Amino acid sequence: MLRAIARAWNWRRQLESGAASTIQDIAAAEKVSDRFVSRMMRLAYLSPEVLDHLVIRRVPPSLSLNDLVAVADRPWAEQLQRAFSP
Repeated sequence: MLRAIARAWNWRRQLESGAASTIQDIAAAEKVSDRFVSRMMRLAYLSPEVLDHLVIRRVPPSLSLNDLVAVADRPWAEQLQRAFSP
């Protein structure tokens, strides 16, 4: 899960810095679909509180990676509860 988050942040930085122009550029370089890149990049927009629990405190989430991607679409105020409640 931490690797997926790091990868998403790397892709986000590539787009923000201009190293990659589009998600399609990243997908081609990584040899994955643009749909996969787009979906996984949502992890780069998790709330700081969720990232603190995952990266610093190493608290395992109560859901799968795919479910965590869906949580990233929620408002920050809801993410922590959804990611770590049983």
